[in-house]
Amino acid sequence: MFNFNQAISRAGTHAEKYELCHKVFGTNDLIPMWVADMDLPTPPFILNALKSRLNHPLLGYTLTPDSVYQAIIKWQAQHHYRVQKSQIVFTHNVANGFFMAVAAFSQPGDTVLVQPPIYPPFLKAPSLNHRQLVEAPLSLINHRYEIDFEAFEQSIVDHKVKLFLFCNPQNPSGRVWLKSELEQLGAICLKHGVIIISDEIHSDLVYTGKKHTPMASLSEEVANITITLNSPGKTFNLGGLQIGYAIIANPILKKDYLAICQQNAIDSLNLFGQIALEAAYSQQGTQWKEDLLTYFTQNIDKLEKCLSEYLPKVKMMRPEASYLAWLDFREYVASQAELKEWLIFKAKLGLNDGESFAGSSGLGTSFMRINLAVSAATLEKALNQLKQAAPYLKT
Repeated sequence: MFNFNQAISRAGTHAEKYELCHKVFGTNDLIPMWVADMDLPTPPFILNALKSRLNHPLLGYTLTPDSVYQAIIKWQAQHHYRVQKSQIVFTHNVANGFFMAVAAFSQPGDTVLVQPPIYPPFLKAPSLNHRQLVEAPLSLINHRYEIDFEAFEQSIVDHKVKLFLFCNPQNPSGRVWLKSELEQLGAICLKHGVIIISDEIHSDLVYTGKKHTPMASLSEEVANITITLNSPGKTFNLGGLQIGYAIIANPILKKDYLAICQQNAIDSLNLFGQIALEAAYSQQGTQWKEDLLTYFTQNIDKLEKCLSEYLPKVKMMRPEASYLAWLDFREYVASQAELKEWLIFKAKLGLNDGESFAGSSGLGTSFMRINLAVSAATLEKALNQLKQAAPYLKT
């Protein structure tokens, strides 16, 4: 089993979550647990593959070998998703992929649907492309997000929605959608001619007892209206290499998507992105992922135990996927400003502001997202800081 307990300093590496602390939080005196990458080492077999390539003295223009496509095909087969080489289009990351999708499959003034609380770039992509954002908020029922299918469909009808940006699994809550829920979404979108952009970047990090279903795997009909976006970046801590890909079964949609890629001169991964993807999507990668999930389960358990003992009114939405946990502080604070003040200056933790996921829904007020992809030592320190700060928050 791989060892994930080693604490590694990221000083001097221009790590975003550390370098931006003062700008975002007003201080560097905190533990940054916000940006969704890991403070854990990238797998050694990926680093070894990159080092091996560096033994060759030339780093010139490089074609994408067939082995990269085959690695994606085999990896997606683990989710019972049959992918063909001709359906794969490379992007520079998943966010870049859905920004291009908005440009490819809608026109200025068209409407794009999202389900807050949601990954913040989903909220920005429509307006930055001169589209209109439409929100169909998720319903929080028994501390679990559910889809109001009637409201979802009514939003499509009322606003003549062209495009649906979907997070599968859900971010920030880590909710893994049931196959039956995906089928309902797919049926509604088919009925109204809505194209689905399915961000599935957290699909590998699904915990025991849950199962990820790719939207496009449901049927040929759903596949023909779905663009699947994915990357090994989250699972293998490769965000800095800018690796992403789209899977597009419908040749007409693929043609439209490629046109936008070409306008932006995007047609392949960089050399080291190719090497890293192929190494990640290997048998070693499968074992590493399973060990990682075991480690993350332990970290989630530790946070859950700490909250139950010291901050019992904080409701943690236990993630079914990803290393991110969505925390509900509504029983402790009256405002987001009060919550941020306590976290930054008492608990000395830098978390993702829940309001950035909310859009106009207000569903992120008094919520925070915490990144648990840290070493055991870092987590222990963070939990101790929560314990020490708890008396300042209790009502």
